[in-house]
Amino acid sequence: MDKIFVCGVCGHIEFGVAPDVCPVCFAPREKFAENAGAIHPAEKEGKEKHVPVISLVEKCGLLPDICRDAHIKVGATPHPMETDHLIEWIDVYLNKKVMARYQVYATVLQAAVSIHLKADQHGTLTVIEHCNQHGHWMASSEV
Repeated sequence: MDKIFVCGVCGHIEFGVAPDVCPVCFAPREKFAENAGAIHPAEKEGKEKHVPVISLVEKCGLLPDICRDAHIKVGATPHPMETDHLIEWIDVYLNKKVMARYQVYATVLQAAVSIHLKADQHGTLTVIEHCNQHGHWMASSEV
């Protein structure tokens, strides 16, 4: 397993080595700390509402000739989205490199996103979400 580094400013996770600059908040490398236990195991109590669920759709509904869809929701059972208990963000990686962060606002959105991958992209799609009360949770799928 790769080492896990967590940005002390925004909570972003990097695998392997800390970056020179955080790709999310632009904090310097010094703000990253190694933390092997930063991501809860998928078997931990509470997994039903925290482990991301990834559904792949080979034929994109929006751009059918050039991409594939990945639908991501937090938890097999929808996570509460209340002002005091919510998913703050969802980070999406391809082959352990961050592609996007989606901010989720409790009173407006559900903890779910859809992304459009270019058709020629392959590898491991990883999703890490952050619950303000229960921390980081992760799931991966081959694309």
